[in-house]
Amino acid sequence: MSSVQHSPLSPLFCPFHRLHCLFDPYNELTIINISCYLPNVEGHHLYPLYWCNNKESGDESLCHACTFKGIGTTYYFCHECEVSFHKECVESPPLIKSIYHSKHPLQLVQDESAGIYCSHCESRSSYQDAKLYYYCFTCKFSLHPVCATTPSFLNFPKRHEHDLNFFPRKADLTCDVCGVVDSKPLIYVCLQCDFVVHKNCIYLPFVIRISRHDHRLSFAYSISRILSCGVCRQKVDENYGSYSCTKDCSYTVHSRCATREDVWDGKELEEEPEEDYENLNSFEVVGDGIIQHFSHSHHMKFEKKTTENLYDDDEKRCQACILPVYGGGVYRCMKSNCDFVLHEACANLPRTKQHIAHPNPFILQVSDTKNIFLCEYCQRCLYGFRYVCSKGDESISIDVRCAAISEPFVQQCHPHPLFLSNELGKSRPCSICENEKVQTLNCIECIFFLCFYCATLPYKVRYEHDEHFLTLSYKENESLNWCEICEEIMDSTIWLYTCHECGTVFHIPCLLGKCPPYVKPAQNLSFNGTKCNIVPNNRLTRLICYDCDGRCQDKLMLEFYDEDGRNLFCYRHWEVADLSA
Repeated sequence: MSSVQHSPLSPLFCPFHRLHCLFDPYNELTIINISCYLPNVEGHHLYPLYWCNNKESGDESLCHACTFKGIGTTYYFCHECEVSFHKECVESPPLIKSIYHSKHPLQLVQDESAGIYCSHCESRSSYQDAKLYYYCFTCKFSLHPVCATTPSFLNFPKRHEHDLNFFPRKADLTCDVCGVVDSKPLIYVCLQCDFVVHKNCIYLPFVIRISRHDHRLSFAYSISRILSCGVCRQKVDENYGSYSCTKDCSYTVHSRCATREDVWDGKELEEEPEEDYENLNSFEVVGDGIIQHFSHSHHMKFEKKTTENLYDDDEKRCQACILPVYGGGVYRCMKSNCDFVLHEACANLPRTKQHIAHPNPFILQVSDTKNIFLCEYCQRCLYGFRYVCSKGDESISIDVRCAAISEPFVQQCHPHPLFLSNELGKSRPCSICENEKVQTLNCIECIFFLCFYCATLPYKVRYEHDEHFLTLSYKENESLNWCEICEEIMDSTIWLYTCHECGTVFHIPCLLGKCPPYVKPAQNLSFNGTKCNIVPNNRLTRLICYDCDGRCQDKLMLEFYDEDGRNLFCYRHWEVADLSA
């Protein structure tokens, strides 16, 4: 410890041992009725606490009684335990009366389950140690010792010009900042202005940027007209606070929706310079139809593909999305011995991108296209270009198809636009694969949900025994009974691929296989740090899968080599997602 001022030995009992004196392993809540000023405790050694004034400590030090950071510069330190404590946690009496809960006294307790939270700061303890709270067993009301001693009024002129006083009664009052009637948070009022605000809404930011919109949003207490929220798609009350686009593009979001952890990155941008997430082009124009793409060392020339010879050219795939070049514009490497090719849309992918499902921006990564990665949203194991976000606790990768999904999302099989309007943490069944997913694209006009896996299924595909394109659709014609590949009866409520010219139908997995069309045979790949190959399974005798010990029907297999020799795996054993018929 630096800058520690040693004072005479304090008669205070170290909170660590004060808690352990009464610890009951059979109860989640242990009542603390030992005073913090005991000179001796039978059977327990009394550890002295030193009163410290350490300016270098700041707000990152952890109090080991309530297990929260923000210990400040003045606190107690136990040399025997080598831990620090809030002054309020050390000096906490067993029973108090608090203005925040005047009906009943609050009992000091130790919470072992992390099942209660502070009603003042609305935070739960984040560690599996002893958590110190003041608790009302009648009302299930709790406070941290620090929060229990805070003043009953708040002064924050940026939110309101007058002092805000704590309102002690539980009442159905509408918060002027978020527009929600919620008696769970503490409520503060200004009687002079008839202003009501939740404790957790007082310090909401004034200028933010969210994942669902390209421009910044600014907080306002009212709007001039009734609009729908850009996150939940519900009505926004024009008489209460919300966030609106600073570029006057009629985009508005509820205060609570805009500050959800999956929507907002937590940054206040009121005095920060503007930042454009998509300000970097992926290529430089060097001539008429000739570009220098940042992912490739050679010049690339634009070509207009026709619909002839498409299936014959299936091996020539886009390096970004690994899909065949089925027509439209492409950029092809000008060197005769280089087969590097990009769809026109893939060549124009932005270097930096904001995605609707994540609050932080993604960076386009092409340096490790030989690495198989797991897409966070569709849960496919893929390779090719990917977008990576390394901000926060972990790195997240998504493929270029999921990254291209924006709102409103147009699914050609569905008549209405789709929006990512899930409630936080709530899962829904996908209308195509029926798997429960937390993040789905939803129709606000009918009951239709689409997971990212099915949203990125190709709308048009080719089949080697059909000269026409097959399209993804919902089975409406009861006469279409047989899948052309497996020859099994088709369910009457199933999504499938159809040839409208020939009248044939196919199960999605039968046509695409367990291995999606975004993967092709490739050599010298890396999967979880192990070298591997993706090999075709098109011989007269099918290859045997190492895991299931059977001959695989998939078109592609994953090939590993170890000290025992060659190992082959079906795609379903190394991909996380599984689309059933």
